[in-house]
Amino acid sequence: MTPRSLVAEVQHLFSLPDVAMRLNALVDEPDASNRRIVEVLRLDAGLAATVLRLANSAWYGLSNQVDDLGRAVTLIGHRALRDLVLAVTFIRRFQDIPGQLVNMKTFWDNSVACGVLARNLSLRCHPRDSEQMFLAGLLHKVGRLVFLTARARDYRLVLARAEDDSAPALVAAEHRVFGFCHADVGSALLGFWRLPPLLQEVVAQQYSSGRIGDYPRERAILQVAGDMAHFLSPDIRLQPGAARYEPCFDEVVWMDLGLGPEDARAVLDLSLPQVYELTEIVNAR
Repeated sequence: MTPRSLVAEVQHLFSLPDVAMRLNALVDEPDASNRRIVEVLRLDAGLAATVLRLANSAWYGLSNQVDDLGRAVTLIGHRALRDLVLAVTFIRRFQDIPGQLVNMKTFWDNSVACGVLARNLSLRCHPRDSEQMFLAGLLHKVGRLVFLTARARDYRLVLARAEDDSAPALVAAEHRVFGFCHADVGSALLGFWRLPPLLQEVVAQQYSSGRIGDYPRERAILQVAGDMAHFLSPDIRLQPGAARYEPCFDEVVWMDLGLGPEDARAVLDLSLPQVYELTEIVNAR
């Protein structure tokens, strides 16, 4: 069994809705217009309404009310819009997976937190792919959903053998049971969805050390964001604040990003209200 063969077993359950697939392909076209994007969004009234809520959220901090879908597309931008729509689609598509082995609300709250933190870290030290880093953070643990769907019984062994609920402990237990981990499976799933190579690579290498691959800084950002998001778990609304955050990753990673302890507190303080608002928007029915 390989990560790809495991994804192939359940790909019919993890296929994306037509609107999300069409928008994903459309944004990659060099001549994609706002009008064509709006036409696709209007095929899903709930998704269109969510885009308007996002345009009016603190995520973008606009001073004037946005009530036109075309203007919302212009203000958000095509790539950022695609990533946000995919984020909403992922959460709504997979939030009803049976929760015997995982609390899906906690899972997605943590994933949204990681996405927001990855975006804000990226903006602080490497703004080129900040919106894609949001999607990388959101999907950093999506491989666990494949395990839970395709191999629920075996995953009970993972949980039993893991020393604690930290990511390193789960990854080690997954390797003992399956021979690979949820990062490998998540990357294979992103490949099935034809998402950009950056996303596939940083998700696959999120637990690696050293400067490897084509996106070492993006991988470092995801590792830091994942650690911060774990600090905020399981209930982000009950946390005492950024002042008590103690990094649990190699200091070299932090140094590679050119950031200091004060940056961690600043990013956490900035991200928390955005996480609250974004989770409410994407979970609205």
